[in-house]
Amino acid sequence: MELAGGVVDGLFSWAAWSWGNRDMDTYVDASYLQYLNGKPYMMPVSPWFYTNLPGFNKNWLWRGDDMWFDRWQQVQSWQPEWVEIVTWNDYGESHYIGPIFEKALDPLWARGNPPFDFVRGMPHDGWRKFLPYSIDLYKSGVATFHEETIVFWYRPSPAAACNSGGTSGNTAEQLQVEFAPAEVMQDKLFFTAQLASLATVTVSIGGVSQSAEWSDIQPATPGFIMAVFHSTDGWARL
Repeated sequence: MELAGGVVDGLFSWAAWSWGNRDMDTYVDASYLQYLNGKPYMMPVSPWFYTNLPGFNKNWLWRGDDMWFDRWQQVQSWQPEWVEIVTWNDYGESHYIGPIFEKALDPLWARGNPPFDFVRGMPHDGWRKFLPYSIDLYKSGVATFHEETIVFWYRPSPAAACNSGGTSGNTAEQLQVEFAPAEVMQDKLFFTAQLASLATVTVSIGGVSQSAEWSDIQPATPGFIMAVFHSTDGWARL
């Protein structure tokens, strides 16, 4: 904005992921809005980020966890001119929300040379379940749904189940302080529920039922309710 002499029509930010072990905030969004001084801003929304592709010199992660929920709440509050979902099909960085197409993976793996396959068998389709509702709410301020639904996601292993394999939380290549992955990721099961009224939820892991807690309850009805559940004892049996 300063060097282009006002030529820039608007800006998109790639700061779609939280820093270190913090929850996602809007600090970078605010700095863009300040410099844009009324020009359009495209706000990024992403579920999470993990990549391990030595062929591209990438082996990083950022904290995701409940960011898909948090970020859409920030969009509703900020009402930017544009929103970009990061991404539809970037399988190599694990933030895809679209379906997995087998034919798209082989070229990526051939060039990226990952030490293991972290995409096949890891569908992210659930993140699209509430997307029409979020988009309608962002665009018009009004949204409806016709059935109560719950979506949950989790990592199949605890963050410290093995060594890091050289993966860093954040990356020095982006001039960031790096963390051990176990310092960034939370060993929890995450839920988002779309309910007409408040409800309780229980989780069964290994045949043992336990109560869960809602960590964020939106005041509007109908609306989103976010639940977080944590069980170190039952994690390995999930």
